[in-house]
Amino acid sequence: MRQLPGLEVVDYPRKECMYEGGRKCKVAPEFGARGGGFSLYGLLREPQGGIDRSFIWQRLAAGWFNAVLISNVWRQWGSLLQWHELLATQPLLLLDGDDDQRLYPRSGTRLRQFGIGTGLSNLLQQPTTHIFKRELTNRSRKWGLGLNIHPLAFSIPESLVLSQLPTKRQLFPAHIVDCELSNKLGASFTYAFSDENAYRNDLANSRFGITTRRAGWDCLRHYEIAAAGAVICFRDLDQKPTTCAPHGLIDGLNCISYSSSDDLLKRIDTFSVLEEVELQNAALAWAKSASTKNRALQLLNYANLLAHQ
Repeated sequence: MRQLPGLEVVDYPRKECMYEGGRKCKVAPEFGARGGGFSLYGLLREPQGGIDRSFIWQRLAAGWFNAVLISNVWRQWGSLLQWHELLATQPLLLLDGDDDQRLYPRSGTRLRQFGIGTGLSNLLQQPTTHIFKRELTNRSRKWGLGLNIHPLAFSIPESLVLSQLPTKRQLFPAHIVDCELSNKLGASFTYAFSDENAYRNDLANSRFGITTRRAGWDCLRHYEIAAAGAVICFRDLDQKPTTCAPHGLIDGLNCISYSSSDDLLKRIDTFSVLEEVELQNAALAWAKSASTKNRALQLLNYANLLAHQ
């Protein structure tokens, strides 16, 4: 949202790992963002003149904001509980990017731990409350609640998406997250890079990149592969629910869906040079459409807030 012209964003409290120099804890550097924080973390800069994060409660009460966005409803429900009377009077955008198909607060463990009163069903059902969910499937049941549910997906900064295809020097990258294929090729199944530039160059040198479902279907790896101009090879993509992110990946158009290492290697052998380049360019186009700026515009559009932008 910081990339949208004319939009003033007040992030409260400031999340240090999103800002330059914040990928690792300064006093305990052994603690840091998962995976080195590549692609999304440590990129923000405090605007010139800074951001006034003071008197948030009073500004909420005065209607100072056009909308309030909660970045993780499962982890920040305490803010909703504390400020629910104020938040009920203005547009509220709740992001649910967890690797969980259930809708908040439908977790038995959570309800037993914190009680049914923290479900906030009245606030969730406000017509101006919009819930954005990444792992949206037939298990994401509303349980009779009148909820505004919209799809959500990862995104990648446009500055990290290559403008054109680079020269390809290798078939696959060093890091292959498909255990079967990794063993077959003798590649690294775990993190292979501590340096982000080396990681990104390795992807750019690769004709094809490997990804698969882990805890959830969507992850930043899909977008990093496409942004480097490599073809996304997504194991069992055909089993992904259509409502669940990532969206817009089509087998044979901008990615490859495969069921086994042998299946993938056979398919790759059938592509002509022209067909491979077309897939790579289509992957780049998909990555550009999934930029952080475009994702912010989609979110505001779903919530009917573009008029304020």
